[in-house]
This record gives sequence, C-alpha cells and structure tokens, in this order.
Amino acid sequence: MAVRHHIKVLVIDDDPSVCKTVGMLLEDHGYRPKTFTDAQKACEHAGDESYQIAMVDIRMPQLDGVEVIERLKAIDDRMCIIVMTAYPNLETATETMRRGTCDYIPKPFKQEELIEALDRACQKLGLIYTDETELNRLIGQRIRAERLRQNLTLRQLSDRTDLTTSQLSQVELGKNAASVWALARISNSLGLRLATLLDGL
Repeated sequence: MAVRHHIKVLVIDDDPSVCKTVGMLLEDHGYRPKTFTDAQKACEHAGDESYQIAMVDIRMPQLDGVEVIERLKAIDDRMCIIVMTAYPNLETATETMRRGTCDYIPKPFKQEELIEALDRACQKLGLIYTDETELNRLIGQRIRAERLRQNLTLRQLSDRTDLTTSQLSQVELGKNAASVWALARISNSLGLRLATLLDGL
C-alpha cells in the first residue's frame, strides 16, 4: 500500500462545493489537504506552511489562476501545481504549463482522474513510498512467482543462494525483511537484476 499521509496538498477553488469534494476525496486516499476558496488567503498561507502539491482553479474572482501559480512558484519553485478548469483550451493549457505546472485537469473530472494526476505528481517528486510490511510482502510475492515460473523448489533455490529453505520461505511470505545481500543473491540465482526485482516498489 502506497503511503501518502505525509503529502500536503493545497486546494484553491472559489467554489466551496469543489473544495469540499476534493478535500474529502484526498483525505480518503491518504493525503493531507488544506482547502481555500479565497486565493489571496491561500497564497498567504502557503508562505507560512510548506506544501508539496497545489491544485489551483484557473478562473477565480480574487486572483487570476495564472497569478496564483506565479505566487506559489515564487514561494517554492519545487511545488508541483495541478491546474483545474471548467474552461479548458489550448492557450490556457500552454500558458500554465509554460509557467511550470505539472498537470492540467478539465472540469468536471472523475475521481480517478484527479487521484491519477496527484499520483503522477507524487511520483515525479519522489513522494510516494511503500510501507515496510507491504514492501516485504510484495518482494516476497515476486520472488515466489518467479521461482514457480522457473519450476524451482525452495531447496533448489536454497542450493543456489546459500540461504536456508526456512529463510527463503520467510522472505517469500513477507514475514522477514531480506538484506540487500540476500536479495542480490536471490535475484542473481533467478537470473534477474536486483533493479528488475524491485522495479516499481
């Protein structure tokens, strides 16, 4: 399970219903959102508290969305900004992307589209990671699947790796975290690069 509870998202939209819906959706997916219907107050708040991601409506009465983007980037140029707009057009998309935004979502959007955009932003920033228990389970699953694909028994893999069958069984079940040395021996014995075994985790 990907861990997102450390990721703070600033949501700026003059429509209270959008703020409420997006805020609840982000909380349900483990993010830490803070919503604002007032763009000026949002920018002031962003200067006091650090956010990794901002979701910004492009048309708002207090401040133009492009100006909001510029202010947020001036505060922290590493912040990943996702533009939300009910008036999508090529000119706006080009203008906002030129100013350093990382994604552009037309309204109305589906929940999965919003979460996918956030996950892309997090992956770009290297913010999403997998908790240790889940990571051990996923690695174990991959090792077991590859061993079975090659029709190897635990004993045969044990002979190749110099790890005991008990150790290998614990690794495959995700009950023990294997050392980098052990994972390297296992991946090599299965004819895989260690990077391939861990790819995407």
